[in-house]
Amino acid sequence: MVLDALELVSAKVRLLPADSLFPGVGDLPILECTTAKCRALIALQGAQLLSFYPTGEDDLLWLSPLESFEPGKAIRGGIPLCLPWFGLNRRAPELPKHGFARNQSWTLDDVAESEGGDLRLSFKFQPCAEDLAIFPWSFTAQLDVLLSDTLQLTLNVSNEGDKAMPLSFAMHSYFAASALAELKVAGVTGVEYLDNCQQLNRFRQDSDLRIAGEVDRVYESVVGEQIIHDCGRQIVIGGAGCDTVIVWNPGKILAETIADVGSHFDEYLCVERGMAFADELSLAAGEQHRATMTLAVQRNAD
Repeated sequence: MVLDALELVSAKVRLLPADSLFPGVGDLPILECTTAKCRALIALQGAQLLSFYPTGEDDLLWLSPLESFEPGKAIRGGIPLCLPWFGLNRRAPELPKHGFARNQSWTLDDVAESEGGDLRLSFKFQPCAEDLAIFPWSFTAQLDVLLSDTLQLTLNVSNEGDKAMPLSFAMHSYFAASALAELKVAGVTGVEYLDNCQQLNRFRQDSDLRIAGEVDRVYESVVGEQIIHDCGRQIVIGGAGCDTVIVWNPGKILAETIADVGSHFDEYLCVERGMAFADELSLAAGEQHRATMTLAVQRNAD
C-alpha cells in the first residue's frame, strides 16, 4: 500500500477496519473516502466499491446488511470485480464462479486529488502461485477509481505471458432499489438476451425491463447507456470496452437459499457491465484490454 500517497490526502482518505464502520463484523481493511462531492467506501479485498453517496443523494449502491466481511469470502454488494472469468468457468466448471480476484487483497498503488476536488485511487492485482495453478496465464489488473459527483471505474487487464489468454469479467454492480417491483431498466430495448432462468435460451427485449420475480439475463454486444428508473431518480450507467450487460436479482424463492440475501432481495438490482459469453476476449501475449464504467444520478424535475 502506498502510505505516502495516503498521507498526502489523509483528510480525504482513512484506512479503517470494517468493524469500525459495521459493528459486529470482521476487520477487513476499508478505505473511507470523503470529499465535497461524495463519500465512498472501498474494500482493499477485491478493490471493491461498497458505497457511493454523491453529496445530497442516497447511496447508489446496495451492501447486504448480513455481510460478515470475512477474509477470502466474497463480499455481497457494492461493485465486485468478477475476474479473470465471469460466472461459470466454461473450460473448468469445477472452479469457483466469478474468478479469484474479488476474494483477494489488491495493492493501493496511488492516491491523488485534482485541483477541482476529484479523488483518484489506483489499485493493482497480480495472481499468486495458487491462482496460476488453476488459471495458467500471468496477468496484471489495474483498477482506477475516480470519485467526483459521478463515479468512474477504469479496469486495465494486461496479458504478461507468452501465449493468448482467455478473459471474461464483470463489474458486478448492486444498485440500491427503493421499490424493486416499480423500477424499470431502459437501454436494452431491441437487444437479444440469454435467459439463465430458461436454460440460457435466447429472447428479444421488446420494451424497458421490469422486474417481476427472479431475473438473470445476459445482453451481449450492447451499445449506449442503461438507465435505472426508480421512484424519481435515475441511475445512468455508461460503459466502453464492457459491452455485455447482465441484469440479476434472485427473487424471493431463490433468495431464501442465499444466506447473505434472504429477505433483503427486494432492496437491490444488479445491472452489470463486462465482457462475457459471446463478448469474451482472447488477449494476445503482451496485449491489454481497457474497460470503463461510469455511474451518475439524475432527479426528475418537480
